[in-house]
Amino acid sequence: MENQQEAIARSRRRAAAAVLCVTVFAAAFIGVACFLHASSPKYSPNELGSQLAPTSDPLYVLLIGSDSRRGTALYTGKANEHAQVDQHSDIMTLMRIDPETYTITLVTVPRDTQLAGTSGKINDALAGGDPNEVVKVVETLTGITVDYYMMTTFTSFESLVDDLGGTVVDVPLKITTDDPSTGRDVTVAPGQSQSLDGSQTLVLARARKEYVEDQDALRQVNVRNIEVSLIEKVLANPGGIDDALLYLEEHTTTNMDFGLVASLAADFLLHRDDVTIYTCTGPHKGSVNEAGLWVIPEDKETWSLLMETVDAGEDPSGVVSLPSFPVS
Repeated sequence: MENQQEAIARSRRRAAAAVLCVTVFAAAFIGVACFLHASSPKYSPNELGSQLAPTSDPLYVLLIGSDSRRGTALYTGKANEHAQVDQHSDIMTLMRIDPETYTITLVTVPRDTQLAGTSGKINDALAGGDPNEVVKVVETLTGITVDYYMMTTFTSFESLVDDLGGTVVDVPLKITTDDPSTGRDVTVAPGQSQSLDGSQTLVLARARKEYVEDQDALRQVNVRNIEVSLIEKVLANPGGIDDALLYLEEHTTTNMDFGLVASLAADFLLHRDDVTIYTCTGPHKGSVNEAGLWVIPEDKETWSLLMETVDAGEDPSGVVSLPSFPVS
């Protein structure tokens, strides 16, 4: 039998691994579920919680979805074609985790936002392939400090969703678009509580032209719904947490430090019934600029109010109004 010191070390490793899950894209997802997982082969949550002192400091994680075509059927390698050589952070979800109130908040950072005094959009920050550059522009925009990032790509996200068993989400209308992994068209049927595999989930997360107006804002509503679905997926199967962690490690890139947040994970394990999840978006109203690009001007006042609400642990969904999906 393992001695007491080995048992504590093993419990801490499990808690630290659980924390890593808080940041999966269109994941944000697994994260909460990992925090809430209460089944350990040999140790109960009470035993684990008694060995680790919880922290009360909030944690911010930026979930990044890259639009890179590398490794997909859409990749041509031609430098003059969109997203063939460079990549963009077309999904940016800022996740705040408050261990004192057990509140999880998912905030969409619209990709078309243009910082004052710049000529490009903030999703251009990933062009060089460094997610830390994305973190910097999000910090400038929101005024908060981002502790960690976790990034996924088209193919890695699709594989992650498949490995986790798919998603269950509302689909506002019929969507048909290409699957980057195969290059073939995939159709997603409209309806509530649709069961989608990885390919279909990716199609839903990418589709925007079907909405005519407020295209990306409506797309991001679907993204947040996907994120919540993945949280619920893992919560419904706590016994599968070990596999989920393996999938997460395989399909994402992160700078997470497990040891720093091990006590946070243990605390959430003990209080899973107290967890509240909020979702919202940042300012998304924009227009076509002189270059013919759709851009969203930096709105410091609204972002300040939004993040003040988020930091207060309150429901921020009413700060920025959302458009309605068209009737199919």
